[in-house]
Amino acid sequence: MKILERLFALLGSYGLACLLLLNLFLLTWFGTLHQVEKGLYEAQRLYFESWFVVESYPVPHALPGGVLCMGLLAVNLFVGGLVRIQKKKRTIGVLIVHVGIALLLASGFVKLYHSDDGVLRLYEGESSDEYVDPRRWEVAVWDTSQTGPVEEHLIGNDQLVELVDGRKRTFTSPELPFDLELSKFLPNCEPMPKGPMWTADSLVVGGYAFKAQPYNPEDDGPPNIAGLSAVFRSRDGSTTQEDLLWGFEYHPATFEAGGKTWGVSLRRTRYSMPYRIRLEDFRKVDHPGMTLARSFESDITRIDGSGERKVRIQMNEPLREGGLVLFQSSYGPQGNERDPRQYSVFSVVRNPSDHWPLYACIVIAIGLALALIPKLLKFVRAQNEARAKPQVST
Repeated sequence: MKILERLFALLGSYGLACLLLLNLFLLTWFGTLHQVEKGLYEAQRLYFESWFVVESYPVPHALPGGVLCMGLLAVNLFVGGLVRIQKKKRTIGVLIVHVGIALLLASGFVKLYHSDDGVLRLYEGESSDEYVDPRRWEVAVWDTSQTGPVEEHLIGNDQLVELVDGRKRTFTSPELPFDLELSKFLPNCEPMPKGPMWTADSLVVGGYAFKAQPYNPEDDGPPNIAGLSAVFRSRDGSTTQEDLLWGFEYHPATFEAGGKTWGVSLRRTRYSMPYRIRLEDFRKVDHPGMTLARSFESDITRIDGSGERKVRIQMNEPLREGGLVLFQSSYGPQGNERDPRQYSVFSVVRNPSDHWPLYACIVIAIGLALALIPKLLKFVRAQNEARAKPQVST
């Protein structure tokens, strides 16, 4: 029992809280330095979405990752700030502050594990009820003879990115008359005619193969186009076919099996929206004498089963509906794009804890007011009493 008591006391101690806050400082520092070399999203994944970090730049270091550190901080907050703290009238404000901080930590957990985000790009007059994640991929399989809504079989990003260093995986389904073997996942590649001067990083199909390209960790610059090697095998063993799946292909790979033609495509992960968005008009205002945008906004039509509604989305004024948040994030064309038509880019976030930080800040403000206002009033009374005392002259 003494061991459990000591462990309970350690988990709720100020010393542990200080060590965890120091660890957060080091994660932020090393993560910022790592961002310079590898980019924002790689640094975020390595330092703040991990359980443990082992790195050698700029100096060798091993630290609890953001997930483990914030988890321990939540335990420390619960044990020390809510369970062990004395429950008295004068500590009500402190208790409420700790509840608000716990809500902040909970919102971060929900955001990390139960949200998704992506982009929606629309030309004027175009509409869509889907958005895509530019950093995640999926393989879709469907019967090409379908009309109307298409039923697809999907293989997600987490199953694809593991197919490196010679690993391969065979995907089967009782609804498909063939097996699909995938291997040699490349996060960024380009199909090229296979010649003697370079080594293929994929299968060689029809004289073409994938050549790996440098991975761009940021959203700006050339986009990353993933590639996969695929082998189709009919269940009866009569047909085998090799093919290459590329994320920028114009036509899907096809395979004849079970008397049907099946399409297979590697594409960016798609998410459905509960309504359709149609871009009516996009406007951009530049700074005087410059091509740098001062502001840009989009007039859209929100379409669902109840009808249509006009909405304006502009900088710092997103659309929050249906569990989604649509931000006006970019526009085009920019630079040397070949298509001169204007388009608008929306960042889309599906986050169940979207408003939790706001609620947490309100709770924390109430707790701070209950904790500090009585002390302020006590101080003011003491000052008034001191001024009211007669002054003794000497």
